[in-house]
Amino acid sequence: LAEQELDLKKAGSVPEQILAQEAQVEKAESDVKKYQADLSKTVIRAPISGVVTKQDASVGEIISANSSIISIISEANYEIEANVPEIDVAKLEIGNGAEVTLDAYGSGVVFKARTIEIDPAETVLEGVATYKTKLQFVDGDDRIKSGMTANVDILTGEREDVIIIPQRAVITTNGDKKVRV
Repeated sequence: LAEQELDLKKAGSVPEQILAQEAQVEKAESDVKKYQADLSKTVIRAPISGVVTKQDASVGEIISANSSIISIISEANYEIEANVPEIDVAKLEIGNGAEVTLDAYGSGVVFKARTIEIDPAETVLEGVATYKTKLQFVDGDDRIKSGMTANVDILTGEREDVIIIPQRAVITTNGDKKVRV
């Protein structure tokens, strides 16, 4: 009996036994991946870096899907979301400069911003088609806080060395335009 066992051990494994062991290893590897995926679902990860401003859940609490439990404010430059009427949106371009005043600081404090996004689809507000436009502050400033009300003047065109006169001073006679002094 001992000699037969020795012969069996010298003969080595049969291909079926090797395939069975490989299958068990693959199953164990897939189990590890499944457990890692389950574990990763227990950790909340933010898509941005920032400061947590609100937390509506505690450890051990069960939360329903698609419910907001944490609010984060980005540490990056703040953005302004403005609704621009359709009559003015044709003048806008990505990269347009803007001057922004915040109600908290009055009209004497001006911040620089630039247009970073113009929504291609309209949003109807009070019967007027408007387009969501995002602007981003050029320079970071600790005075700027989330939720502040902003007044925005977007620079869409600039001319130098021109004369400005009131429209009422322009007279048209026989197709010619003249200025009344």
